[in-house]
Amino acid sequence: MDKEQRIAFINSQVVCANAAIEGMKAENSERLSKGYSIAYDDEAFCKVPAEYGLEHNQVIEYLRDS
Repeated sequence: MDKEQRIAFINSQVVCANAAIEGMKAENSERLSKGYSIAYDDEAFCKVPAEYGLEHNQVIEYLRDS
C-alpha cells in the first residue's frame, strides 16, 4: 500500500472505532434507562483505540512503513 492507501485504511479504522464506541454508549444508555448498571466503563472505552490499531505509536509506525 502506498501512503494514501494507508491513510484511507486508518480513516476506515477510525470509522469502525467510532461505531463501536457509539454502540457501547447506546448499550450503556439502554441499561441505565432500565435501572441496570452500565455494561462498559471508562476502561472499556479506553481500550477501543488499541483494538483498531489507533494508538498514537501504532499510527505513526504504520505511516512510517510506507
